[in-house]
Amino acid sequence: MRAFNAVINALFPNKCVSCGALINDGDYLCEYCFEMIEPVDLLKICTHCGLAKKNCQCKSRVFHFGGSIAPFENKGAAQQAMYRYKFKRTPSGAKFFAKEMAKAVRTVYNDIAFDGIVYVPMHPLKQLRRGFNQSQQLANELSKIFGLKVYDGLLSCKYRRKSQHNMPIKERFKNIKGMYITNYKITGKTVLLVDDIKTTGASFDECAKQLLLAGANNVYCVSGLITVAEKGKKKNGN
Repeated sequence: MRAFNAVINALFPNKCVSCGALINDGDYLCEYCFEMIEPVDLLKICTHCGLAKKNCQCKSRVFHFGGSIAPFENKGAAQQAMYRYKFKRTPSGAKFFAKEMAKAVRTVYNDIAFDGIVYVPMHPLKQLRRGFNQSQQLANELSKIFGLKVYDGLLSCKYRRKSQHNMPIKERFKNIKGMYITNYKITGKTVLLVDDIKTTGASFDECAKQLLLAGANNVYCVSGLITVAEKGKKKNGN
């Protein structure tokens, strides 16, 4: 068995989820990336929109979800780790982000009894091209951590619309309206809605709206990253 493990480690060495440097088994980050990654201070955010209170979105928009949180901002080592996970399909990336997302859930949503987990869906053609849905993988990893059911197939992406990556916030909410549908009822359930990155909250809001229409009592959101727009700049992205 030792020889077998040695061969596996030689063929598939453990690498930093952010920069790809070789690291010890059981670790996710190299020493440099560990020092550089910047966790969100969950004690200083608005737990409804997930942003620092000075950037709170709740002053200008009413959301359908009950809360939104993320362990990291969408920048630096955390952003690099997410991009490696999404576009290079690093399995350790899913485990790393799910572990950190679970910590955030336990910190902020500690008094909430969840019935299950839902993930933001991709359009079938987009998922076929990418080969997987990163939000679904994160949901599956969180399911293992919390022992909760994943409501597979509950949400579907109905339309394939233009990319929202560089779209202003108002256009993004307009573009995504009616994009998601539910395929069965979840009457009386409190669910954890999962996505990889939250920028404007448009995807979370539209999905939460549909989940409430499907009978959910409450919807709370968690993402791996949250984007914070710099002053004087518009928010672009997910």
